[in-house]
Amino acid sequence: MGDLVVLFDGTGVEKVRVACLKAADGSQVWGIDDTKQLSVPGLGDVWLCVVGRGVYESPDVIQEPTVGCAGDILPISFVADRNARTSSGIVGVDVRDGRPVWGFRAVADASAERTMVTAVAGCVVLATVSAPYGPQWPDRATTIALDARTGRELWRGAGVIGLAGDGESVVVARKTDGGWRPEVRDAQTGTPRWTGEHSIDGPYQHVATVADHTVLSTKDRRVTDIVRLSTGDQLDFEADAPPGLVGSEPPMLVWDSGVAWWAKGPNGFVTQTLPKGSPTKGKKRPKGLEFHALHGAGPYIWGTYKTTQESTEHDDLAGTIAVDRTGQPRSATQPGVVLADVSEKWLVVGKNGYVEVQRIKPS
Repeated sequence: MGDLVVLFDGTGVEKVRVACLKAADGSQVWGIDDTKQLSVPGLGDVWLCVVGRGVYESPDVIQEPTVGCAGDILPISFVADRNARTSSGIVGVDVRDGRPVWGFRAVADASAERTMVTAVAGCVVLATVSAPYGPQWPDRATTIALDARTGRELWRGAGVIGLAGDGESVVVARKTDGGWRPEVRDAQTGTPRWTGEHSIDGPYQHVATVADHTVLSTKDRRVTDIVRLSTGDQLDFEADAPPGLVGSEPPMLVWDSGVAWWAKGPNGFVTQTLPKGSPTKGKKRPKGLEFHALHGAGPYIWGTYKTTQESTEHDDLAGTIAVDRTGQPRSATQPGVVLADVSEKWLVVGKNGYVEVQRIKPS
C-alpha cells in the first residue's frame, strides 16, 4: 500500500505474525507479536489468527484466505482463546501504525467454527464463518459483509462462501439444492447481480477477479463464465482454456493463452480493453517460452517467463519481467525470482528465501 509493504506469516513459525515495512529501506514501521494479545476496542484482549495451512493443520483449506487492505484498514482474523472451541471474528487494523481501529465478533459463543477474511472489495470486507476446514465445501457456512472503515455489519448470507471482491462488487458461492452456484453481488447490499447456471465444486474454480470482471470455470473446464461485476453482463471470448485475468491501466483485461496456444505456434497473450473493445493478441514469444501474466500496474503487465522445452537457447529470459500491452519487454529479466506483488513504484519479490523490494523506474 503506497510506500508500505505488509508481510504475513501464516504458518506460525515467526514470532512477528504481521509486519509492516517501509518499501524504501526495509525498516519496520510496526509489527504484531504472536506471543502477546492484542487489545481491540469493544472486544478486549484477543489473539490474532493469521490464517494459513499451518494454523488449521489441513493440507488444503476450503477457501483461500485473503490478505489485502480496504483503504487504510487491514482486516485480520482473531480468536478469543487459543482453544479448540472459542469465539472468533475480525479486527480492522490501521495499516499506517498497526493500531486496532475496530473489532467484530462473528462467533459469539465458544465454537469449533472459525472466521476467515476471504475477500476485500473497495470499502467492504467479506468474512466467512464455517467449520470444519478441509478440502471440500463445508456442510454449512455464513458470509458476513462488514464496512471496512467502522466494522459495522452490512449484510450476511447463510449457505454462502465469499470468494473475491473488486470495486463495489463481490463474488460468492451460494449453496442450493443443485449444488454450490457462483453469484456476483452488490458489495454494500448483498443484492445478486448475476447467478451462474453451473455448479462450482471448489474455490479453485474461481480463476480470477480484477478490473470489474470475474472468471469462473467448471471443474472439467467445459464451461467458463466471464462476468462484468458492476452489471452482471457476460463477456464472450474465444480461448482454449479459462483465462487468468490481470488488470492494468487504462482498464483492460490481460490473459495468458498458455500451452494450448503455444502448441499452435509461439506463445502469446490476449488483451481486451474494457468494458467492451476487441480482443487482441500480444507479441509472440520466442519458441520454447511461455509468458504468464500475474500482476498489472500502470501501463505494464508483470509476469514470468517459463521454458516449455529442454533448451538453453533462451535460458537467460526465464524469470520475472514486465511487458507492455503489445508484449514488448519493459524491464530487465530477473532469473529465479518469484513475483509477490507490484505497484507503480515498488516490486516485491522472493529471492533466495528472502523478501526483496525493488524500486521501479519508468522506462
